[in-house]
Amino acid sequence: MSGPIILSTLSYSLMGFVDRVMVGRVSQAALAAVTSADIASYTLSTLFMGIVSIVGVFAAQCFGRNEHDDCSRYCWQGLWLSLSGVIFALVLYPLSGPLFHSMGHSAEVTGLELTFFRVRLIGYLFVGAMAAFTGFFQAVNRSSIPMVTAIIGNAANFILNYVLIFGHFGFPAMGIAGSATATVLAMAFQCALLFGAFLSPQFHRQYATRSTWAFDARRFRELVYVGVPAAMSMFLDVANWWIWISWIIGRFGEMQMAANTVALSFNQFCFMPVIGLHMGISAIVGQWIGRGDPARAHARTHTTLKMAAIYMVCMGLVFAVFGGWLARAIFNPDNPAIAPLAARLLFLAALFQAFDAANITYMGALRGAGDTRWMMWITLLIAYGFGLPLSCFLGFKMGLETYGAWIGATVYIIVLSGTLMRRFEGGRWRRISIFSETRQAD
Repeated sequence: MSGPIILSTLSYSLMGFVDRVMVGRVSQAALAAVTSADIASYTLSTLFMGIVSIVGVFAAQCFGRNEHDDCSRYCWQGLWLSLSGVIFALVLYPLSGPLFHSMGHSAEVTGLELTFFRVRLIGYLFVGAMAAFTGFFQAVNRSSIPMVTAIIGNAANFILNYVLIFGHFGFPAMGIAGSATATVLAMAFQCALLFGAFLSPQFHRQYATRSTWAFDARRFRELVYVGVPAAMSMFLDVANWWIWISWIIGRFGEMQMAANTVALSFNQFCFMPVIGLHMGISAIVGQWIGRGDPARAHARTHTTLKMAAIYMVCMGLVFAVFGGWLARAIFNPDNPAIAPLAARLLFLAALFQAFDAANITYMGALRGAGDTRWMMWITLLIAYGFGLPLSCFLGFKMGLETYGAWIGATVYIIVLSGTLMRRFEGGRWRRISIFSETRQAD
């Protein structure tokens, strides 16, 4: 289940990494701006994408119950819901100026952030649809389809980046705007490929994908009921890191922002493949709950946790030991202070890899069971009541700046892992029903 998803997330990690390396060749300011603007775009998209992505939970449980036509019905409701992304983009465009100016970055960095962010808003048309299609294919054990389309889309993004950032083959050199444009075009291409596969004769025969397109008020409400807390949990989690990057580390200057971008780019190779395990265990838990066997879902989660922890710890150690050399060799920063700071940050990252593996795994399992409301409240409590205040205290009050913010994040990740483990092992997720008729009967 997770193998193809891991390959697709690895390709995504590589795409983002190459994007930052290419943008870093433009200027230090561009390297400082790209991560902040990218995570801002992703964070705000989770407000609607998080709801749509719950399609995978419903489709997985329907697949486990052998209700195959309902798998595609929930996907179509997710597609209708994904159109809200256009509304989000129209609302966010005029608000983006005050938003980025409030971060306190330099005028040059702020201008580059706004350029990148506003181009990426166009991609909101495709973000939700891709989440719905990906959730459907993973739920019906065809995760190789999102993998192939992701690899093709990322290859297209790489080529377009080369052409548009630096101005090859007669195109103007667009810099950071070229990176954002390349990503939007690649997303549109990937979305078209997924839609074609969804409507193909094979999937229509099995799941009636061409005849279940009608709006279904009951299923739409079910997606919203379970999806809103899932979206809020996702938004609160990602927004936590956005605030951490843009409003905390962003206050420490352009050089420290650039070093943070380098460290996060390497750390992405630790956690992004495990996001594939997160998606896989979410679908697997949903399928076994649909089959009425939560004990098997519990056992599969423990297997996933072991896999995630071994991989993340090994990668973390590599980056901790060789982080400085890699930062100099790959990013080739023009400021000699960037690589040593990035190396110290990567050493901290190695300390929390095993705990982050637990976070990612347990979140996926609880999501597959539909335990989204608890995750929303616990994320709000621990991230905003503990993690961010600790990073602010260590970074500003103790004068440790970016290094202090990373220490705060490390402690936060450790505390969150223990909380999620206790929730999952307590077993309350076994009694949750995501279908409205079952909730009414109870």
